[in-house]
Amino acid sequence: MTRTQLARINTRRPTVVARRIVGTPAEVAASVALVRDSGRLLSMTTPRQIPGDRRVTVTVRFLNHDRHAPAPVRRLRRGPVIAAIAVPAVGAVAAVGYLAAGLVTAIRGAFPLILGGLLVLVVIALLLRGSDRCCPGLHCPGCGH
Repeated sequence: MTRTQLARINTRRPTVVARRIVGTPAEVAASVALVRDSGRLLSMTTPRQIPGDRRVTVTVRFLNHDRHAPAPVRRLRRGPVIAAIAVPAVGAVAAVGYLAAGLVTAIRGAFPLILGGLLVLVVIALLLRGSDRCCPGLHCPGCGH
């Protein structure tokens, strides 16, 4: 492009466009907010409700730039991927928790048995221990007591 063509493109004035927006109050408010946030809103009429209907109508005047609309933003859909990872992970954590609770319950139920077995082992160790002096009152073959 030549400089004159560029200057002609850059000096174009935006045109004023008047549009009527019809919809629910929330839809109309969202449309007006979109134009207002883009900085192109010039004026708007007060919202009027259509008789016998929930819809409202507003006439909006705004600047129409001759620029092309920006390319749509490509959004990644990560929801299914996150769900595919999160659901098995939560299931695995729940299974480990369930197994741990079962293990604790089994240990608590078998605790007297375990304690009794330890007591028997301690008594056997006391009976079988060897000492050079006289035994502590238990009969052993070492001292003939």
